[in-house]
Amino acid sequence: MKTNKLLAILCLSLFLFNFTCSDDDNDDDQTTANEENIIGTWQFQSSTTNGVIDTDNDPCLSQLTITFSATQVTTNDVYGENCEMMETYVNGYSINGNILTVIDEGEAYDSEILTLNDTSFTIEDFDEGDVYTETYIRL
Repeated sequence: MKTNKLLAILCLSLFLFNFTCSDDDNDDDQTTANEENIIGTWQFQSSTTNGVIDTDNDPCLSQLTITFSATQVTTNDVYGENCEMMETYVNGYSINGNILTVIDEGEAYDSEILTLNDTSFTIEDFDEGDVYTETYIRL
């Protein structure tokens, strides 16, 4: 269970961690569009590291869901030998242009929104020279 919790925290961290900034003049329009489009429940679809598709993901990761309300993001992490256990994390979040910021225990983590439409949601994170992307589909 400790390994699965660590994996969940790692996935959440990868989902949230980024060092990019945006100078886009249309940040207000982009922010409004992203705030409206992100509301709902999303299920993990796939991930890449430095452009290479991750094939060694935990099989339970395909059951990971993230639900955005107007003010909170709830992550349901499924784990265990038969994916029978679940842990839920609730955090605050905000969007500024294409930057998603999630607040976890007082710490802010940023991710760049690459795609956000009616059916899919893709974010990108940078950590120690590596580029991580995660794609989710709307349920």
